[in-house]
Order: sequence, then C-alpha cells, then structure tokens
Amino acid sequence: NAWHAMEGHSGQITIGVDDVSVGTTSAHADLRPGRYARLTIRDTGNGMDASTLERIFDPFFTTKTVGTGTGLGLSVVHGILKTLQGAITVDSQPGMGTTFALYFPAAEGERQAESAPTRPAQAQRGQGQKILYVDDEPSLVAVGKRLLERRGYHVTGFTRPADALTALRADPRAFDLVLTDYNMAGASGIDVAREIRTLRPSLPVMLLSGFITDELREEATAAGIRQMLHKPFGDADLGESVHRLLHSE
Repeated sequence: NAWHAMEGHSGQITIGVDDVSVGTTSAHADLRPGRYARLTIRDTGNGMDASTLERIFDPFFTTKTVGTGTGLGLSVVHGILKTLQGAITVDSQPGMGTTFALYFPAAEGERQAESAPTRPAQAQRGQGQKILYVDDEPSLVAVGKRLLERRGYHVTGFTRPADALTALRADPRAFDLVLTDYNMAGASGIDVAREIRTLRPSLPVMLLSGFITDELREEATAAGIRQMLHKPFGDADLGESVHRLLHSE
C-alpha cells in the first residue's frame, strides 16, 4: 500500500541496496553526516505531478479511490525512518516513473557497543498487562503488537472494531488498556471508546490518529479517552505513552 502512489502499474519495479556517504554539504537535509544503506525502489509507471509530490507524505492523503485506502502508508514509512534517524526521498515526473530512496543509518561496531541498551528502560517495561490493540490496517496492528510485546506487555490485536468490542463484551475485565485507531472502517475510535465506557468506565483508552485537532481532542475527552498519540509514532513514544497511562492512577 505504501507504494500505491506510483500510479500506473506498467513497467518494472527494481530494488537495489548500496552504501552511501553523506557529508555536511549533502542535499539531504534530514540526514546527519555519516554512512547510510540506501534502498532504492524504482518503477516506470505514470509518475506524479508536482502537487501530488508536495503531499505524498501527508497523513490521509491518497490517490486511491474512496473506501480502498487510508493514505497512511507513506506517512508511516516516513515516521519510521525519521525515528531511525534516516530519511526517505522521492523523485517523479508525469510519464517518467517514480523513484523512492530510503536511507538507513549504517551500524558501526564501536558506536553500537557504546550505545544505550536496545531493550527499553526497566522503569518503562510492562508487567504482563493485557492490551487490546485495534486498527483496521493489519500491518500497523502487527507493528504495534511487536513493539509492545518487546516491552513486556501481552497484546491482543484486532483489525475490525466490531470484533474487538465483542471480545470486550465477553469479558470487560480481560484487558488493562485499549489502544484504538481513530479512522477505521465500520466504526471510529470514538465509537469504540463510547462503547467501552458503557461496558467498563474505568478501562483506560488511548486514541491513535494521524491528524489531531482541537475538535477531536474535545470529542475524545467527552468519550472518556484519557490520552491521544499522534501517528506515525516511534517505539519510545508508544512505550512511554502506554507506561504513563497504565500508571496514571
């Protein structure tokens, strides 16, 4: 889904990886000087015009037809690479195809050995608390589940809000926290929170959204949502938010 923006599926997509060195005069403003592994994805499709390129990484911007996508794929990729201190660039012209380049910081033996532990700080680790994770994008559920389970939580994921609510109705005390996306097919995260409030008012709910407005904050608060997290988010942001919400009382 992340590469759907390469409209026109004719032609061939090629993927290549090579090492690049970025200096202080690099044109890539988001990259620090150093060595990077570059993943290049190139097609020979219809390409994109300037107006599309300007919004390509915006949350919820999509060239798909209504009801066939959320427009979060490239936004999530951009957020992940930013968290990794990398970058993603795009080069495209109508009729000339599209090229994406993803830059991943190269691992350095000595620096890696001196860096902070890869596991989350002990103070932010879970104690087996049970989390219900709801998002209609299966890939995002998988990522969220993996990140949280690494931190010591037990995660049950659903891609259909109705299925998540069915599980809660069966046992309202089965979970310690609910994380729900806002924009989903069938029901919004606000709808999920309102239903949870009738089932178990004390169950904390966190809303995940790529576009948080003052109006959404007011609506979320009225629905009993205790915290909001902006998408895309990194491992640290998610872990700290979950830990803070579970220990807020």
